[in-house]
Amino acid sequence: MVYFSSKNIEVLQPFTAAERVEIIQAAAKSMPYGRRAVAVALKLLLLIGLFWALLFVPGIIWKVVSLLAAGLLYPLLLMPVTLNLALPYIGDEIARRADNKAFARQEPTPKDRDHSPLSNSDGDSTNDAGSS
Repeated sequence: MVYFSSKNIEVLQPFTAAERVEIIQAAAKSMPYGRRAVAVALKLLLLIGLFWALLFVPGIIWKVVSLLAAGLLYPLLLMPVTLNLALPYIGDEIARRADNKAFARQEPTPKDRDHSPLSNSDGDSTNDAGSS
């Protein structure tokens, strides 16, 4: 199945739009080199076709308007390519993010709790300003 939006992917449903974009971009970065090269080549072909078609727009004003529209809307054209080629790696990225969150929530060890950031290793205060 071809996806045109990240909203339609079941594993991305619990995430916000910004998180979905982050997950997709990270999954795209984790693609193997060959797959990433195919993605870049497909995007390049789409952009060349888009801007080649703009050459044949009559009138200078319509060309400027169409160039602005193409410049603003080209991410909508390229996102499905990234989304569909990164799809097999999205599950791995979600698991990696969950592992990072679990690691970040870990409680400090008892040794870390006893050590105050304001004391030296011998327990003395770190106040160096004018102490005698």
